[in-house]
Amino acid sequence: MSKKRRRPEQSFLNRLREVDSLIERKRWVEARDLLQSLDERFPNREEIMRELLNVYAELKDMHRYQPLCERLLKLHPGDPDLTLAYAGACMGNVRPASALLTFRRFLQRYPQHERAAEVHKSAADLESHLGEMLASANFRAGDLETAALHEETVALLDQGKYAPARAKAEELLKRYPDFAPALNNIAQSFFAEGRITPAIAAAERVLALQPDNFHALSNLARYWLLQGQIEQAKLYAGRLRQVKSSQVDASMKKAEALSMLGDDQAVLDVFKEAERAGDLALPPTNAFLYHLAAVAEMRLGHADRARRCWQNALKAVPGFDLAKKNLDDLRKPVGEQHAPWAFDAGNWLMRPVVDDLLKTLDPAAKRGDEALTRAARRFLERHPEMPGLTPLLLDRGDSQAREFALNLAEISRTPEMFQALRDFALSQRGPDDMRWRAARVASGAGLIEQPVRMWMRGKWQELLLLDYEMHDEPSFPHPPRVAKLLEQSVEAMHDDDVDRAERLVRQGLELEPDAPDLLNNLTAIYERRGQMQQAEALLNQIVAQHPDYGFPHINLARFAIQRGDLAQAEAHLQPLLARKRFNFTEFGFFCNAQMELWMAKGKMDAVRSWMGMWEGVDPENPLLAEWRIRLKVPFGLGRLLRRRSGS
Repeated sequence: MSKKRRRPEQSFLNRLREVDSLIERKRWVEARDLLQSLDERFPNREEIMRELLNVYAELKDMHRYQPLCERLLKLHPGDPDLTLAYAGACMGNVRPASALLTFRRFLQRYPQHERAAEVHKSAADLESHLGEMLASANFRAGDLETAALHEETVALLDQGKYAPARAKAEELLKRYPDFAPALNNIAQSFFAEGRITPAIAAAERVLALQPDNFHALSNLARYWLLQGQIEQAKLYAGRLRQVKSSQVDASMKKAEALSMLGDDQAVLDVFKEAERAGDLALPPTNAFLYHLAAVAEMRLGHADRARRCWQNALKAVPGFDLAKKNLDDLRKPVGEQHAPWAFDAGNWLMRPVVDDLLKTLDPAAKRGDEALTRAARRFLERHPEMPGLTPLLLDRGDSQAREFALNLAEISRTPEMFQALRDFALSQRGPDDMRWRAARVASGAGLIEQPVRMWMRGKWQELLLLDYEMHDEPSFPHPPRVAKLLEQSVEAMHDDDVDRAERLVRQGLELEPDAPDLLNNLTAIYERRGQMQQAEALLNQIVAQHPDYGFPHINLARFAIQRGDLAQAEAHLQPLLARKRFNFTEFGFFCNAQMELWMAKGKMDAVRSWMGMWEGVDPENPLLAEWRIRLKVPFGLGRLLRRRSGS
């Protein structure tokens, strides 16, 4: 009897067929993402790795291509085609010493290979240039092994293997104690591990040797910035701007630091300098420069220029994720966009910091809001850089970085964090819902006056920031029999069966004579029949007996608006402005009455302010749909206030 195929293997084959389909349609990025997930799930499956290698080549992603070649060569060390592919990857990643050594090994092993003559020529071309490169690095003539060791260090850093990279750099320093690039790589490895002090010390050692070393200056600007020391970061960035260098990556390191500092015009100045110098002809450096220029253009309000720059970045490196993600984000409704951002969250937030926050907050979350706030403040004591870094994350971060900063600021509730929330709320950065959240907290701290001018749905608007807690609970508890009668009465009203609705309400009132919600429903029945005097008299009676019940105030305000007595209507609604807690239905009718009032007064900005707040609480309320038609406002503000359960 034949064995059934195991389900994981069948799933694997199905996914490979999906990959083939994507490749046939030249949907390289989707094919890459699917292959990478398969590679994680089924490691060292050669059919996956070879397909992925081809996709990386199509996307011109040499940074991922090279380590994948290395993995395949471990499986097939005698494969000449893989050996040449690896050499080509070294060339693409500007690692000429590694490429030349690989070419030499190839010629020793495969002197009769059909591509041997081509490889001889490539090796000779490299040898003619490497002598100058070795001399510029102060290496001994012909010391290719040390140059390759340096290139291996860079590759390990790119792969996130920080301790091995540092070990290689230390080995290199034993041979050449003053080799600045090795010190820079050591600094980067320390920083990536969250070890700021030794990272800064290593970078300063570089400047002691080479005061104009643009790598060290750029790195130090970034290190100090991420420590919240913005003025210190600006000092290094200022020195960096003055550096004159013909090296291709000088422009990239300048733009990188200036972009993190938010100096958009300076980024564009560096980009133009690189363009004049011809640096934009060399991928992947040009892709990154195009991306940083796009971010700067977008932040300065030049959306069309930004899109062109991102498109040029993708022409240079089709798999360049940062450019693609920003362009994808710009396809969302304007109020939901995070773009532009220059760097992913990992460039702003070191893993040890994130882990420490989670470790600190998780136990406190079970003990309530006050415990959570105390825990967040303990975290800030251990990480004094965060108050200075939070405004930068809100201004320049991607969705993850912004969410991290917003949550930390909301929870910790310190003066510095309140100020960061205020500045973010009043800016044009990030999605509407995030800025609304920030505004509510800042308003509660007394930092924002009402009404407030905010950027919503792609334009400046005056809005109200009333901090209400919303719930779905009934206004008043009833015994099951009364609750059922009330529910049936409401259904009868919806069906226009007013007589049945009245019978049901009165049956409920026989059981609970003073129930305010039953009495309020009776006023609705009077109103439906045109018995306005009886309705208004009963509403006044309910208000006198139950002053905290909202519906009678709202209905009396409606009656006053219909009579044209706007002062009386405002007086009826005024007590509800001080409320902190609303039922969703009650809040909808309250907002509706406020909008009717301000419409009658001819104050359309106020009408839209109330509409914005209402949309944030209950965007699917059918009354809102009617208002959108009346005001010709497209739906899209979204849930700008988070629902909080009423306990």
